[in-house]
Amino acid sequence: TYEVFKEELRQAFEPPQNEFRSRAEFLDLQQGKHDVHAYAQRARLVSNIVTNPIDEATKVVTFMKGLKDGHVKTYLFREYPSTLESAITLAVQEEFSLRQAKLHVNVPRSMPRPTVKPTGGPEPMDLSSATAAGSQQRRGPTNVRCFRCENNGHYARECTAPVQAAKGRRDDTGYRHGQ
Repeated sequence: TYEVFKEELRQAFEPPQNEFRSRAEFLDLQQGKHDVHAYAQRARLVSNIVTNPIDEATKVVTFMKGLKDGHVKTYLFREYPSTLESAITLAVQEEFSLRQAKLHVNVPRSMPRPTVKPTGGPEPMDLSSATAAGSQQRRGPTNVRCFRCENNGHYARECTAPVQAAKGRRDDTGYRHGQ
């Protein structure tokens, strides 16, 4: 018969003590570094391998006990679902909600857009934040000194002052002699 064939197949190919190992693996299941979804998939798989079914209450408690300490575990212990599937559904939904909340907390709020009144024609460009073509944004300190006009705030390459005759003779080092 089919039942005899199935039993002979199981004895031939199933490792010894597989039922015991599967049950022990399920009862020792831990989330570890995995997300709730991966942990839930593993819990489903291992609980279905066991041929003598584990009662639902044990499945639920084992699943909840194996979760990492945190919001999801606390939420499940508050709700205390009756089946493994409902526990998994609640855990996945709670983890998703927490991730969404973290995404919205870390996003900087943008400034409200000013209302634009349609004028019906072209409008002039706002040049208030534009910079001169030759000047670059400095990232370092702004207390730089120009060697041409000796004023603070810009480099000689950006200086608009006329070039003056050298006050003294310069050698290769750039220092003035005779002062």
